[in-house]
Amino acid sequence: MEHKKKILFIYTSFSSFVKTDFEILSVTYDVKKYSFKPSKGLYKTAMQFIRQFLFLLFNIWKYDAVFIWFADQHSFLPVLFGKVIGINSFVVVGGYDVIKMPELNYGVFTSKIRGYFAVFSMKHSTLNFAVSKNVARRTSWITRKSNTHLIYNCVNIPVKNNLQTKKENLIITVGLIESRRTFLLKGIDTFIKVAESLPEFKFMIIGINKNLIKEFPGNCPANLECIEPVAHEELERYYKRAKIYCQFSRSESFGVSIIEAMNFGCFPIVTNVGGMPEIVKSGGIVTKRNIHEIADIIEKRIENKTHVHWESKRELILKPFLFSTRKKKLLEAIGKIIQK
Repeated sequence: MEHKKKILFIYTSFSSFVKTDFEILSVTYDVKKYSFKPSKGLYKTAMQFIRQFLFLLFNIWKYDAVFIWFADQHSFLPVLFGKVIGINSFVVVGGYDVIKMPELNYGVFTSKIRGYFAVFSMKHSTLNFAVSKNVARRTSWITRKSNTHLIYNCVNIPVKNNLQTKKENLIITVGLIESRRTFLLKGIDTFIKVAESLPEFKFMIIGINKNLIKEFPGNCPANLECIEPVAHEELERYYKRAKIYCQFSRSESFGVSIIEAMNFGCFPIVTNVGGMPEIVKSGGIVTKRNIHEIADIIEKRIENKTHVHWESKRELILKPFLFSTRKKKLLEAIGKIIQK
């Protein structure tokens, strides 16, 4: 009986999309998880490096490949060890690892050391998996000669064929908004201003710490409801109600919530940022960060009574972002390298 190839799976947070890739790889390979716990402070970070170094020193030879989510400080040693002893390494470049936004202290390149680790990882890995064309372009620009392959991130949901036709004149946005930085990154300030300019319609922010609203000037408009974070499965009922989904992010490499909202028949309106225009394509509207322009788009869309006329187009648009598509492409790309 042929033994499965072994993969060391390295991550910092076992989020939904990281878990999805772990499940995909586990279908074909014997996958072992390793968590690098990011910590504030030089001492705690150094201890994580020492812990990882010792683990790799005594265990790396047991594996046929290393699979790492994000290029950052935690990917440096695995890629280095792989290069030295001839083990393939795969790095998923998720967006944060190719961004520098010093005004919000966001992106790996706001730190020179972490930026160096990210560049080394992307440059010397066997193959980088970019989650969008935008991320692939940034990766190629930063590392020049890196081997980068586009495989879109995904959502593990069945495409809904029977959409709810009686939707409310409700405009929503979804995100885990727990700090001033995420408030601005997700463009919640823009969403609030749009709500203020359209008092006749109901707006809803789902996933926000309500205390954050108090930190910004002006009162929350009466037509805007703020919902604190809910379980992921509860989002469906909001998507089913809403006619329009908005994502006005200042940085967004992909956009899982956009796909989920479209799956339930929400018409997407997004800012021209990162990978969002790639998702929406001709099934929604991409706009500049202009309050009056966005308000005009929403008003016209609400008046459009045939809001589900794009259903057939929507299913075609969603196909590249489904679990089955990522599973097929990821296993094919890795298999070609480590099954030799």
